[in-house]
Amino acid sequence: MAQNQQSTRKVSFFEKYFCCGNTQEVQEPNTTNQTYNTINEYLKINQKNPSLYILQEFDGVYYDKSKKIKTIHPLKDISINNVITERTQHSCPICFCYFNFILASNCCMNYICHICALEFKSPKCHFCQNEKCKYIDADSKEFKIYTDSQGIQMFALQQMKRDTTSG
Repeated sequence: MAQNQQSTRKVSFFEKYFCCGNTQEVQEPNTTNQTYNTINEYLKINQKNPSLYILQEFDGVYYDKSKKIKTIHPLKDISINNVITERTQHSCPICFCYFNFILASNCCMNYICHICALEFKSPKCHFCQNEKCKYIDADSKEFKIYTDSQGIQMFALQQMKRDTTSG
């Protein structure tokens, strides 16, 4: 019986390649090309409470209650995808999703998506722990690559090249 349980055990992607797993046991990461039409659709599918993800508009700029986030992009305009596309090319290093608009911390300029920024209750920067951190819109012509996947890096570099030659 113990042998049967051991043969059906699933190991993580990391364990397969760097530790003790084998090909039969691996549980590959989810790589479905899931696009959400709205933030509310994403929140509903992922069983999150939409009332916690609200930005308040004031003079054409959107803020959260703590004034930690300052953006010109309303949440309804944000596209989310599980893989990089021409439209959703900015990656969040926390949730590993891709977005058409992303925020950057004003202290260390690391990216964070609107959803993750709204989830943090701490006023400190998630990355460098700066106590005066604000999340502002990242430059849309510049983006960081947070993955070591060569395929995504190549796509991102091609996208950057395309953007610089067309602009």
